[in-house]
Amino acid sequence: MFPDLSSLANVFPLGGIDIAFYVVAFVMVATAICTVAVKNILQSAVFLIFSFVGTTVLYLLLHAEFNALAQIMVYIGGVVIFVIFTILLTSHLGEDAFSTKIPRYFAAFIISIAFVAIMVKCLLPAQGLVTTAATAPEGFASLKALSVRLLGYGADGFILPFEIVSILLLATLIGAITIARRGKEEK
Repeated sequence: MFPDLSSLANVFPLGGIDIAFYVVAFVMVATAICTVAVKNILQSAVFLIFSFVGTTVLYLLLHAEFNALAQIMVYIGGVVIFVIFTILLTSHLGEDAFSTKIPRYFAAFIISIAFVAIMVKCLLPAQGLVTTAATAPEGFASLKALSVRLLGYGADGFILPFEIVSILLLATLIGAITIARRGKEEK
């Protein structure tokens, strides 16, 4: 009469890492939906930061620390902050304070309690999180191998895409400033 749930456990494992993955994936999807659903572009950029933080946590769950660090430095530290500065420099969105329906003291208290809980959880030793060893070949993800590939200009190098993205970001900033200047001149 009832379906067999033992096969469902093979499809959706429920270990500690798996549950953490499900939680982070849900937060990422929710913040990505909020990124495109909110009407205020500055709030959209803040939701994008949270979505990128979720991606960083997923990299950490996969033991890809270099990718997590690159995610923080390039996307959160570079691209999104660049977008936020562009928004604040070219519009009047930053002049109004965010209106919230909950008191700020209550929100600050809840967020600080959550951070303390996360810090305590991270400082306490966790037994049995890693059940298998990595099977990558020796030196596959070493810093030297990654840097040679990222800065290489051969068939397997990525220096050309990095330069193209930097030119695209510069063109975006110049376009945003030009659009903002036209709006000020018309007034």
